[in-house]
Amino acid sequence: MGKIISIASQKGGVGKTTTALNLGHCLSRFGSKVMLIDGDPQGGMAIASNLSKRTNMGIINLLKNNCGSDEIIFSTRDKTMAVVGLGELTPTDVLFLEQEASNGNLGMLIKSLTHGYDYVIIDCPAGIGGIPTALLNISNSVIMVINCKAISLKTIPMFLKLVKSVKDNHNPSLLFDGVIINMLDERVALEKQILEQIKKSFPADAFFNTIINFDDYFEMASLHSVPVALMPKGLNSAKPFFNLAIELKEKETSVQKGDDEYDYVVGLF
Repeated sequence: MGKIISIASQKGGVGKTTTALNLGHCLSRFGSKVMLIDGDPQGGMAIASNLSKRTNMGIINLLKNNCGSDEIIFSTRDKTMAVVGLGELTPTDVLFLEQEASNGNLGMLIKSLTHGYDYVIIDCPAGIGGIPTALLNISNSVIMVINCKAISLKTIPMFLKLVKSVKDNHNPSLLFDGVIINMLDERVALEKQILEQIKKSFPADAFFNTIINFDDYFEMASLHSVPVALMPKGLNSAKPFFNLAIELKEKETSVQKGDDEYDYVVGLF
């Protein structure tokens, strides 16, 4: 089983789905086998990846024993990435999903799908309710996505409290990979001011060095339901996500080494 990463945030509309899709694609370009899982009842990942055009079935159908796992896992053409949707949900299904999250069945089912993948990236719903909590319970790490709006300052502490609660009570191995600043519009002076205020309010190591700037090309990619790197001339827009993927791998290496890097120095053979 590979590393399970939840892409989460207390606030909606910050670009969690875009982050999950593009980070997953970039990790797959570096040779990792990646699974993207739609954990949001709104079904953003199924739309963003064009999975919704392939099937209307997903995790909800598997939870109800209406299909097999092979019917909801769809691999990309080059077999380096797979996408799993939630399926079409009715209001009753959402309540059922909440129940399955609280009793642990949702988490166990997702973990059963992840064998054979290096990274499993879960697009979580916004908020700190039952489904995000259940997804953090089964994750190895979490990336928080925010944008430079005034409310972001208020959401970071509350979300970190959720991560700490999950780590203390349910999942002691859960790591906080960091906060990624998304959709920063450097043309807006207020956003730059808020960015400075956010960074002053929290330790520097709480943030990824990579910042995803606002780029109209992401909206174009969304219209075509593809990672931005697959758009004509999209590689330049995708560079921040390639940098994020590299930074994530560097963090993983640092954790594996431990605090004292010189104690870890060993030969190749």
